[in-house]
Amino acid sequence: MKLDIIKLTALTVGLLVGSANYAFAADDPVVHEQRKVAYKGNSYSLDLIRVDLKNPTIQVKAVAANHEVGSVQAFSEMMSENEAVVGINGTFFDAFTADIEYRTPYGILMNNNDLFYGGDKETSLTVSTDKTASVQRLAISSSVQAGRFGSQLNGVDLYYGDQAGGAWVFTKDYGDVADEPGIKITIGEDMKVKSISDQAVIIPSGGKVLLLSTDHSLEQVSKQIKVGDKFSMSQSVADLDTKQTSALANYQLAIGAGPKLLTGGNVDIDFERDRFNDPLVTSQSNVRSFAGVDEKGRLVMGTISYSTIEQMANVLQQVGMTDAINLDGGASSALFYKGKLLRKPGRLLSNALIVQQTDKPRVQLNVNGQLTGSKTGYIQDELTMVPFRVLLNRMNAEYHWQSEDSSLHITKGKLKVDLQLGSSTAMVNGQPVLMDMAPQIVEGRMFVPLRFIAESLGAKVEWDNSLYRATVKFAEG
Repeated sequence: MKLDIIKLTALTVGLLVGSANYAFAADDPVVHEQRKVAYKGNSYSLDLIRVDLKNPTIQVKAVAANHEVGSVQAFSEMMSENEAVVGINGTFFDAFTADIEYRTPYGILMNNNDLFYGGDKETSLTVSTDKTASVQRLAISSSVQAGRFGSQLNGVDLYYGDQAGGAWVFTKDYGDVADEPGIKITIGEDMKVKSISDQAVIIPSGGKVLLLSTDHSLEQVSKQIKVGDKFSMSQSVADLDTKQTSALANYQLAIGAGPKLLTGGNVDIDFERDRFNDPLVTSQSNVRSFAGVDEKGRLVMGTISYSTIEQMANVLQQVGMTDAINLDGGASSALFYKGKLLRKPGRLLSNALIVQQTDKPRVQLNVNGQLTGSKTGYIQDELTMVPFRVLLNRMNAEYHWQSEDSSLHITKGKLKVDLQLGSSTAMVNGQPVLMDMAPQIVEGRMFVPLRFIAESLGAKVEWDNSLYRATVKFAEG
């Protein structure tokens, strides 16, 4: 018997963006220019790279050498390993310590919910989830508490390897199992401790797993954390100038360095405020690196020939920058652009600010007011595809992956959707429905058509073309 395939336009049409064309294909979002600028009788040479953050193929990140805080690495290797199209050295670090195994960074290093390092340099280059770059003085809090145990939180659903004194939180977005080395504390949906183990554990639906680094022993942790203890997690960012506090999830990026150079188009140098007293920064000339924002709201990064902080600030004002910050400089000064080293550093580096560019537009996902950070979707053939775990976890849907036939079975209340990897036919409440695109695996994760899944489960989808952001709304409960 031949099945009648139902094609429901409202459900199967993906997130169409063709009606509101964004000129990312025609305009290069990353532009390099060389300038010579005169200031008080002297000439300064600059390499400037301007980045259109609104372009949906662009992603900015802070990266650590060898993906490990405290490590150092050749700058060119850092660019290659992270598939950067643009990169510049980041915050200061202890380049001269006798311990070559750990070179301490001095400033904030953060991506989304991933706090690489807290640091003591508050003046930071930031990029918000609204794709706006700025220079702010920040205090970041990212911590966990379970029973009598408290720790700084390194990251949520991201893990780059064991780190002394480290703590990470995993949800179902990360996967079904937490099997990284260290102590695992399983947290239930009621935010209470369910178990403590040094073995692999199942990540509970609606709950979490707190992973502690291998320098914590099971015996030690068991004295501080008991089954039934309450668990809490706090992640926030305070602007030290405005005194306003916001969620860490509102930031794509923060790199702390300094001092500040420009604010609102005016020179704004205050070494005492930004806590700098080293003559290498405060008075001497050197090759320098900088980052900030120009009059068009673009992220700008670059290097300048020998100059003082005061000279650099005034020169950057002339090239159209409105807000700017000094980065590490001298032998650390490094700049990379589309496969070329525009400035080669004189030492191995600890960290960097990079720009990545994808062949497909990235889509931010917001589910009932909750942004999903780095867990983005993409557009293919005018359809938005998103990681299924990220969407379904936030929609409070139950799901089961069956590896034998690569099928995904989803339920939410009385609604049921069955999908199979590579098949464009879905079963919705027992009826076959043709999708415009089959689920697919990208970089080890399964992506599904956003609008089809969301609307099949009773949600609505809205589109913000300026941010390339899809918002999913549904009734709670």
